[in-house]
Parts: sequence; C-alpha cells; structure tokens
Amino acid sequence: MSNTNKMDHLYDQVTAFIEQSLGAVLQKSSSATGYADLESAVASSRTLLEKFRDKTNDDIRELRELSEWETFTIAFYGETNAGKSTLIETLRILLGDSEKLATQQQFQALAKELHIDAESIAALEKSVQQLQGQLTESQRNADSLAKQLLNEEIQQHARLTALIATIANKRKNLSIWQKLVYLFKKLDEEKALLAQEQALAQLKESQKAKLESIASEPIQIRTRLDACKSDLAKVESTFEKLIPLQDGCIIGNGRSDFTLQSHAYHFTAGGQKFQLVDVPGIEGDEKQVMSVIDTSVKKAHAVFYVTRNAAPPGSGSDGQEGTIDKIKRQLGKQTEVWAIFNKSATNPQVLQGQTLINSNDSVGLAEMDMSLTASLGAETYKGHLCVSGMPAFLASASCLIPNNPHFRSREKFLSVMGGDEILERSGMNAFLQFLRSDLCQNFQTKIRDANLKKLRSCLQEGIVHLNQARDNFANAAQKLEAQQRSASSQIDGLLAGTSQKLKSECHDELNRKKTSMRTAIYDYVDSDQSNDDFKEYLTGEIEGLKTSVGADLEARFAAVFKSFTAEAEAIIQKNQKNVSEILHYTIDDPFSSLKLSFNTDFKMDNGINVIALISSLGGAAALVWASFLASNPVGWSTAAVLGAVGLVFSFYKAVRSFFSSEYKKEQQRKSADENLDKVFEKLTEMLDANLDSASAKINEALLETKLKMRVPYEQSISTKAALEAIASKMAVLRDKLIPKQSTNASASASTFDAAPAIA
Repeated sequence: MSNTNKMDHLYDQVTAFIEQSLGAVLQKSSSATGYADLESAVASSRTLLEKFRDKTNDDIRELRELSEWETFTIAFYGETNAGKSTLIETLRILLGDSEKLATQQQFQALAKELHIDAESIAALEKSVQQLQGQLTESQRNADSLAKQLLNEEIQQHARLTALIATIANKRKNLSIWQKLVYLFKKLDEEKALLAQEQALAQLKESQKAKLESIASEPIQIRTRLDACKSDLAKVESTFEKLIPLQDGCIIGNGRSDFTLQSHAYHFTAGGQKFQLVDVPGIEGDEKQVMSVIDTSVKKAHAVFYVTRNAAPPGSGSDGQEGTIDKIKRQLGKQTEVWAIFNKSATNPQVLQGQTLINSNDSVGLAEMDMSLTASLGAETYKGHLCVSGMPAFLASASCLIPNNPHFRSREKFLSVMGGDEILERSGMNAFLQFLRSDLCQNFQTKIRDANLKKLRSCLQEGIVHLNQARDNFANAAQKLEAQQRSASSQIDGLLAGTSQKLKSECHDELNRKKTSMRTAIYDYVDSDQSNDDFKEYLTGEIEGLKTSVGADLEARFAAVFKSFTAEAEAIIQKNQKNVSEILHYTIDDPFSSLKLSFNTDFKMDNGINVIALISSLGGAAALVWASFLASNPVGWSTAAVLGAVGLVFSFYKAVRSFFSSEYKKEQQRKSADENLDKVFEKLTEMLDANLDSASAKINEALLETKLKMRVPYEQSISTKAALEAIASKMAVLRDKLIPKQSTNASASASTFDAAPAIA
C-alpha cells in the first residue's frame, strides 16, 4: 500500500472516529424527558454538535485533498515586494530547474538565430547617442551662424539708410549754383552709396551660400541618426520574442496584483525531490487571493516568511488585521516556519561590508524572532536566515535582453565584483547549503510530521471551539439557575400572599353576610312573629345561603384572582426578559466571537410561553372553584352545615314569652345569634379547609410552571454536557495522532492503522 493510500486510510479512521464519538454522545442525550420544550432543547444541542462535526469533517476532507505526501513542499510567504519571486527565480537558475533550463536554452537559441548580441546592440545605442549629440551641436552652430549673418546684414542696411539720409540732407542745402553743378556730377556720398549697395548684394549672396552649407550638416546627421534608430528598432522588435523567455519574468514589479495565483517549481537535490511554491502577497486586504494563500500554505510542509524589514511584523489597527495576526492565523498549523530577511541592495557597496547585515539589522531581527516565537511557538518557529536576493539573481541570470533594467543593474554589480563573490556575499551560497543539507534532509519524516500536525491542529481547533462553547453554556446555566430560583421564589411568595389575602377576603365576606342576615332576622323578630314562624323564617334564611354565599364569595375571589394572575404574569414576563438577556450576553455574543466558518441554526428555547404558563396558573386556581364554588360542590352545602351543627330552637320559656312579647323577641334574637354563630363558624371552618386544599393543589400545579421556567437551564446543562463529551473524545483522538519517531512515512502510517476506533 502506498504512503498516500495509507494516509487516506488514516483520514478515514479519523472521520469514522468523530462520527462514532458523536453518535455515542447523541444517543445518550436522545432519551425522552417527557417535556416537549426540553426535548426540543436537546434536539437543538444535537444540531449544534452536528454542525461542529460537519465543520471538523470538512476541514479533514480539505486536508485530505490538499495534503502532499510524496514531495517535500516549501512555501514562500510574505507581503508583496518582499522578494519571494526573486529568491525563487534565483534558486531555479542555481539549482537547475528543468523548466528554467528549457527556457534558457530557448532564449539562447533564439538570440543566436536573431543575431542579437549585447555588443552590437550597445554599439547601436552608442551611435544613436553620439549622433543625437552631433545633431544637437550642429543645429546649435547653424543657429549661431544664421544669427551672426543676420546681424551683419542688419548692420549693412543701417549704414545704407544713414548714407541715403546724408545725401538727401546735402542736396537740400545746396545753393542754386551748386544744384546746377551737381546736375552733371554725383556727390561723393552718392558714389559711396553705390559701392555700399553692391557690397550688400554680395553679402547676401555669400550668406545664402553659407546658410545652405550649414543647414545641410544637421540634415546629414539626422539622416544617419534615423538610420541607426531604424536599425535599433528592428533589433528591439525581435525582443518581443525573447521577453517571455528571459530570466526574472516571475519577478514582480511592485503591483499588489502581480501574483494572483501560486505556482510550484520542482527540484531534485541529492536525490531528494522538493518543490518551492510562490504564494501571492498578503496585502492589507487580500480577499481576492485569500483562498489561494490558504491552499498553498495548507499544502506546505515548511514555510519561509520573506520580509524586507529587519523588524517584527506589524500589528493591525482599527479592526484591520495586521501581518502578525495573518501569520498566526495562516501559519499556526505548520511544523516548520523560517523567516528570511531579504536585504535590499541596489548598489554593490551594500555587499562590500564585513557582513551582510549591520548592527541595527541584528537588533531588529532579534525582536522579530521574539515576536514570531510568541505567535507561532518555539516548536514551530525555527529562526531567521539572511540573504540579499536581487544581487544573487543578477549574478546568476544569464538570459536578459539589453534594454531590461536588470541587464544594466547586472553590469553595475559585475563591474565591481565577480558573480561567485556576489553569491557568497549576498548569502545565497549559504542559503543553498541550508536547503540541501538541513531543510530537505529526512524529508519523509518532515512530511509525515507536518501533515499529522495539521490534522491534530484541525482537531484541536474544533476542541477549542467546543470548549469555549461549553464554557459559555456552563456560565449561562449558572445564571439561568439563579434566575429560575428567583422567579420560583417570587411565585411561591405570590401564592402564599394570595392564599392569605383570599382567606382574609372570604372571612370578611362571611362576616359581612352574617351581619346582614342578623340585621334582617332582627327586623323580622321586631315584627312580633310567633316562635313557629320565627323558626321557619330562620331556617329558610340559613337554607338560602346555598344560593347566596357562593355568589357573594365569587366576587371577592374574582378580584383576588385577577390581581394574582396579573402579578404572576409580570413575574413570568420579567423572567422571560432576564432569560433572554442572559442567553444573549452569555451565549449569543461569545458564540459569535468564535468566528467559526459556518453559521449555526442553534437557538436557545428562551421563549417560555407566557400565555400557556398563565393558563396553567389559571387552571390551578380554578381548582378552588372546582372544590368550593361549583353549583353542587362536594363537602360544601347548607344541608351539610346544618347536619353538622343542627339548628337550636330552645324556647324553654315559651309560656312566659306567650305573655311577654318583648321576652319572646329577646329569646328569638338569642336563638338567631346562637344559630348564626354555629352556622358561620362551621362555614368558616369548611371554607378554610377548602382554601387550604385548593392552595395545596395550586402549588402542585405550579410545579409544572416552575419546570417550564427551568427548561433553559436544563437545556444549557444538556448542551454543555454534550459539548464536553465530544470535545473529550476528540482530545483522545488528537493525542493518538502524535507520531512515534520513525524514519519513513510508511512506518508512521502503520502506527495509526493499529489504533482502535473509539465509540
């Protein structure tokens, strides 16, 4: 079985382990509770666990797809313009990358075919420069001569003008005789004027010849210049075929979007295969290349963090993620991270010191090591290397077209020192030795350890999320239990107060009823009725209690019950509000801060149905009506009262009362008082018994209400336990993936083949 197949089997084991572990937890939490709300809560807990499982399985599936098990992979990671591509291009040349060798051969063959060599191109460029200089000088001389000739012509014209004016003035002042004389002869000035005019004509002819001669020289130079430029343009037009073949094409130009895709370059050194991956730059906002960066890093077994700054990576501000934050997030799962300080050098003097780095660089690099160690851990971050990539590239590049800026830079460096010295002083030779003898040695073990660490990190990330969620639910459970106890205590206090108030109200109503009946009976006695009539009347009044006392008590009870339900509703609604706030600030906010890459549908059941609970309370209170105020209640009737107390009509002094009306009335009032006292005493006794019984039954019914209010707490506890259980099982699996020390991936893979699955 190949290494890849064996590790596929390992991924299958891990996935199966998670499925079995979750299944065991879900089976324990699926037993019926008898409470629909709590069972719904458990179902929500299962949903949450399943989403955690799906997230972890997705991560493992991605690792399976991205993990490289055959070729040691090194990613060059860092910000744009850090020089990642420059270093990789130099290594391609020096290590003889097959793709690079093929491209260089094509370049050299095409350059030979096109008869392009640096010397001829340089000669043409020099000729163009010289002719441009000659043209400028010739044009300047022509302009100067033209100006000089123009000045001479102007001076001649001025002399002619002055002479003509002199002649005109002399002729104007001649006498008549002189005028007659000079009709036949010329003035001396007139003779001179003729000579001046002839001289001016000769001057113009001479100047015309000179101007034509000086004007022809720039034209001749321009003709030669245009010919040279045409020859150079023809040569440069052939560069279009060479440009994509020259060294350094992968080197960026500073644009943040120059490298949008990663590219792997394959090498073999000492019989060991490895590949270098050029990763897009991590910009301030690298959304368009985020997935490419993540994929490249996840494939790598070692990472070079390339930087031009001998200083700790920058931290973010104003909610913007800093470089150090990105490094921690994207490289935290690696087993081997090195920093490369790529020293900038545009002048050969940078390489002429005793060492490549100065004292300030050393201090900054020490601080960078501390920062990266703190972020990645000492086991992951291995230290820094120093190299100057651009001089090393210039020293190793051989296929450059002459108009390439790298060509001129190369000449500048090579004019100061040889290529081998540049490679030595730039640190490139030491870097090559590090790659061959240190980094790529025992690469199979490094591949195994790197991939297993990523798998463990994947599980650990899930464990951390589960434990954080568990802590959130534990904290919520503690607060919810205190809230539930407080609400239950308030309801108990409300019930006790209501029972006492109800008893007081009913007692007041019975006393009022008793007083009203006594007044009515006394009025009847005052009408001077016979004892037989009195007895019949009193019995009828007491019998009438059957229909009147219930209605009278009902009004009192209704007022108390209305107040009771209003206060109970307020308690439950306040409890609901408090529960909602607890769940929001203890679970919702911290849970969202986990920044999981999935959205959970998990919802705490904080919606205790207020109407249902109030109805429950109302139903419980209705037991009072059922046992006390019904039309024919058990244990509550005037007949029962009369049967229990018996009416007393003891007219033992009837003879006297026959003769004394006042005495008869006194005895009748006394009989009324005795019977009313006995009847209402028994009514009060039976009322109190029924009220106590009803209060007890209401309290029993309120247990259901209290259980409903306890649902969020029970849900939090259930969810906490489920999260804790699966996290514990994932931790067991994570610890099983710590590899034994071995020298090949096959041996390590077989270690896991024997690991038992845990259900």
